Amino acid sequence: MAEIIGVSKEKLGARFGYSIPSRQVAYVREDLPRCVRAFVTEHELYHLRDGARWWVWREIKANGSGALKYPLGFLACALMSLRPYRLKYYVERITGQAI
Repeated sequence: MAEIIGVSKEKLGARFGYSIPSRQVAYVREDLPRCVRAFVTEHELYHLRDGARWWVWREIKANGSGALKYPLGFLACALMSLRPYRLKYYVERITGQAI
């Protein structure tokens, strides 16, 4: 069974959540608004059961899964993702420089 662990912003950096499918563990930032936390939790749970290999497709499917269950959380998350530190993270992720 999957385990969801709430963590501080300092532990996840620019990420709102992070999953480790091999351990069936997902980390979600505790400082997020409740609706965003619900969306991110669903997003990370989807990652734990997804077998896709291409990271872009994994993100599309995880976002879709979370958005269907928590549309307000998805919208709030999208708005929160426009902050400069998040945009920098996306550029690093796309260029393969993100950890």
